[in-house]
Amino acid sequence: MTPHFNPTSFLGADETTRIAEDLAAKYGRGVLTLAAARACRASEAGDQLGYAAWAAVLEAASDLLERPPWCYL
Repeated sequence: MTPHFNPTSFLGADETTRIAEDLAAKYGRGVLTLAAARACRASEAGDQLGYAAWAAVLEAASDLLERPPWCYL
């Protein structure tokens, strides 16, 4: 059985938030598409660590974009 990775504990909340902020600054709402595609690619390749990292970034970016000023993009 493959172990379940907790994305937040894998990268750490601060690192996950920093990556999400950096990517949101560069791609705006496109960060959601980017992170989802990367998570999907990692999953298809069997890369559990990559999937966990991108899933955490996707979750952090979603949360980030719901707060002002990002929610207006």
